[in-house]
Amino acid sequence: MESSNLSLPIIGAFLAAVVGGAVWAVIAIMTEYEIGFVAWAIGGLAGYSVFYLAKGKVNTTHQVIAVIASLIGILLGKYFIFGYFYTSSLSGIFGSEVVTLFQENISSFFGGMDFIFVLLAVVTAWQLPGKLANKAILSNPAIDTAE
Repeated sequence: MESSNLSLPIIGAFLAAVVGGAVWAVIAIMTEYEIGFVAWAIGGLAGYSVFYLAKGKVNTTHQVIAVIASLIGILLGKYFIFGYFYTSSLSGIFGSEVVTLFQENISSFFGGMDFIFVLLAVVTAWQLPGKLANKAILSNPAIDTAE
C-alpha cells in the first residue's frame, strides 16, 4: 500500500472530524441541547472523507482511520461544549483549568444516549467507506481497485 493512499485520508478524516466536532458544539451552544444525531454524523463525515480521499481504494486501515477520527471528533465536540459553558465564552476554552476539569470529569459527560450515538458513529465510520467503495465498483466495473 502506498503511503500516499494513507496520508490524504488521514488528514482529511481528522479535519472532517474536527470540523464535525466544532459544528456539533456550535449547534449545542446555540440550542443549549446536544443533538446526538450530529455526533452520529461525525462518523459518517469521517467515513466519507476517507473513501473520497482514498479515491475508492479502501481497505481495513482506512476504516480504522475513519473510526479513530470519528471518536476524536466526538471527544472534541464534547470538549468544546464543556469549555464554552464552563467559561461562558469561546476565549479561554483551551486554558489549563478547563482541560484539567474536562479530563478529571470526562466520564460524567457521556450518558447512555451518548454511548448509543458514539456506537452508531463508530459503526458508520467503519462501514461507510467499504460500502461506498463496493457501490463504486458495482456501478463502474472498469475501476481499478488494485493497490
